[in-house]
Amino acid sequence: MKKIAYAIWLEWLNSPILRGQVIEVLKKMGRRCPDDKFYLFAFQPLHRVILRYREYCILSEELKDNNIILITIPSLVPPKFDWFNAKWYMIPIIFLQSFPILLLLTFIKKIDILHCRSYPIMLAAITIKKINKNLKIIFDPRSPFPEENITAGRWTEQSFTYKMWKYLEKRYLEESNVTIAIANTYVKHFRKISSQSSFVIVPNNVDVAKFIPDNRIRANFRSKIGISDDEIVFTYSGSLGNHWNNPKVYAEFIIKLRTLNIKHCFLFITPDIKELKYVFNQYGIKSDEYFAISADLPDVPKYLAMADLGLNLMEKEDIRVSIKTVEYLAIGLPIITNSKVLGAKEIIEQYNVGLVIDDLENIDLRKIENIASNKDELSLRCREVACRVFSTDKIAKQYLEIYNEIIR
Repeated sequence: MKKIAYAIWLEWLNSPILRGQVIEVLKKMGRRCPDDKFYLFAFQPLHRVILRYREYCILSEELKDNNIILITIPSLVPPKFDWFNAKWYMIPIIFLQSFPILLLLTFIKKIDILHCRSYPIMLAAITIKKINKNLKIIFDPRSPFPEENITAGRWTEQSFTYKMWKYLEKRYLEESNVTIAIANTYVKHFRKISSQSSFVIVPNNVDVAKFIPDNRIRANFRSKIGISDDEIVFTYSGSLGNHWNNPKVYAEFIIKLRTLNIKHCFLFITPDIKELKYVFNQYGIKSDEYFAISADLPDVPKYLAMADLGLNLMEKEDIRVSIKTVEYLAIGLPIITNSKVLGAKEIIEQYNVGLVIDDLENIDLRKIENIASNKDELSLRCREVACRVFSTDKIAKQYLEIYNEIIR
């Protein structure tokens, strides 16, 4: 019997990302391996534990029914503490709050594998490994945390905070038993830091039972907002801001596609409608050229079902694979991206599920028209790839294979 603990630092357990990437995957693993013991060690802000105590109780019961034991660890952090911007002086504070408790839990529960999500919790994990030589550590970075903060304008390459996290990152890669990479772009990135580390590619997952093509919903929703059956809908789903998904990039894309020889419009499913409209007004984008909708998570698949092609465009180079990428595929939407979105580019080229634009300044509209004309054939391939490669069930199996491999 294996004893596996998944550890997270301060992320809200009921957020859409945590529900999809952690909770649902853990539940599938727990059901698949009833003879093993699974734990979720969740460090959570004390004020959140108090204010949302009932929600934690409900989640604990839900996980218990799926062979997962939730252990919530209240942490003393200010209400507005942003661990995504953890300056160098916060690192000892994170360590002092995580190390003693993780050390105690791993010994009391006799944990065999400690699976750590992201960077903050890893310093405690590799320190515990020096004490407990039999403990296996999995580093699951999810994103390149130091570079992410540079892109966001929080740090610079010369800042002490950046250099400190890069030093720790190298240690994490070298001292963990295996590092999870969500795409080969991650492996290439991390190998430059530690060439001898062990990597396994486990991509982002999608619930293919929820994100599913539905012609009835497609026709109904199109009729409600006034999109004709023959109109090609380009869609973007997710947040918009100045750092990664800049609305200016989409405004320029809309302008360049005005001469497209196909009737079309744009659909933006985003909570940042105010920012989107502000930028689009500056660029002279007319209100009849696009629709902007703010949708709750359960409704996102319904709105995506209206679309024909999914967009993921960036002005800055990025190795990540966004969740929207696999959601598009599950709905059956071929993806249009540009060459700076390295993770999505890799998937499109590997599985032939879309179009990569080399230069957003010089778009070959014939290629756009071609992918729009062949969208039905591509749609079937997108859906098949999503079910075969990116489904939550598939990802849960991959994690279990990793656990079995490193514990031998």
